Formats: sequence, structure tokens, C-alpha cells
Amino acid sequence: MLRYLLKSLMGPEKLGMLDYYRFPHWRAGFRGPFNGQEFRKRIFLEILSLARPTEIIETGTYKGTTTEYLAQGSGLPVHSVELDPRHFGFARARFLWNRQVRCDCGDSRPFLRRKLGTPVHPDKPVFVYLDAHWNDDLPLKEEIEIIFSDRKNAVVMIDDFQVPNDKGYVHDWYEGGFGLTLEYLKRICPGHVQAFFPACPSDQETGHKAGCVVLAARDGLGPVLAGAKTLRPWDAL
Repeated sequence: MLRYLLKSLMGPEKLGMLDYYRFPHWRAGFRGPFNGQEFRKRIFLEILSLARPTEIIETGTYKGTTTEYLAQGSGLPVHSVELDPRHFGFARARFLWNRQVRCDCGDSRPFLRRKLGTPVHPDKPVFVYLDAHWNDDLPLKEEIEIIFSDRKNAVVMIDDFQVPNDKGYVHDWYEGGFGLTLEYLKRICPGHVQAFFPACPSDQETGHKAGCVVLAARDGLGPVLAGAKTLRPWDAL
């Protein structure tokens, strides 16, 4: 009874902030940054080296574990959004005194429009990490449209995506047999966008072994990423 009363009085955001201090082991998130995948970290660091983004945008903050790594590994400002108020509260407590990271609570689509719609320097590169696809309302198609309609020099990494010809990488599935697959990618990607996948076989990856895809415009940073050693281009789109 006391627990339910506390929940009703505090609300989910404040409960999330309390969770940060009550459950410190939750700060490791899901096996650590990028699902505990060391090669994924190498991909991210090489993208930083080649594309030289000036800021990082993340959708799907969750506990802020990967968010924290994005900030520490890059030294860049990180803007992140989380739909779930309790997860947002946890992340808010985590970054309360960290001026490098700014977290919002809400839907990723209006968040991206605010952050990318009228940039002061539209040609500056930006790295966008998309991981806000937990619910049936999948925002990926609109997220990609927003990003590449406003920023030619964007590099987008999508978590939990199918990696062609490597079943050892896991990817998300939803009700009705719908998943984050190549067929889905072909339907949602604009024609001027190129896809890249991890160059590392899944049996050499660590952690959860979630697949990912990296997207860049052919008339933007696509040719730059073509020289990456951690990625392999996929031209079948």
C-alpha cells in the first residue's frame, strides 16, 4: 500500500531519479555501452575520426549508459531523448551535473525536428544514434526522413538491425512478423542514402551481438565512410 501511495505522489520521473540512487547496478544498462559490444565501439570511434561530427544526437536514452559513452568517447555535446518518463528520470539524475549531456522527455520525431530543423550551421556534420524503437509505434521511417531532409552531412547508426549474411547478429522483431530487416530498410530509405554494416563477423563480436546499420547520404558523408575499415558498404538499396 505504501509503495502505491509513493508512486502516485512522486510520479514516474521522480521515481526514476530515485531509482538512480536506489539501484546503482542499473547504471550499467544492458551489458554496458552499445550492448557491451567492443567492435561497435570501434565503429563509433572510426566514424568520429572520419566524419568529424560537431554534435551527437541520440533517440532512446534508456538508462543513459550508451549516452555517457557517446559523450566520453567523443568530447562532443550530446542531446538525447527518452519517451518513458521513468527512464528519463533515471537519466536526468545521471547527468544532473554533466553540462555536456542534455536529456529531453518525449517523442523522438518532434525532438529531431527541433534539433535539426533550423540549424545555425546546416553543413556541419552530426552523428545520430537511433535506439527509440521499443514500442509498436516504430518511428524509424520518420526519423530518417527528418534527418536526411535537414542534414546532408549526417551519419546515422541504427541499433538492433539485421546484418546481411550473418545470422549471429540479432535484430528486433515486432508483432505480425515485422522486423528491422533489409526489406524494411529498402522501404524507408531515401534513394540518396547509402547503407553500411559491421565488417566484423558476429562470432568475433562481444556482448549482446545486436546488429546495426550505418546510413549516410551519397552526396554527403557516404564517400567518407566508404574508407572505413570497420564498415562494409551495402549497395543493394
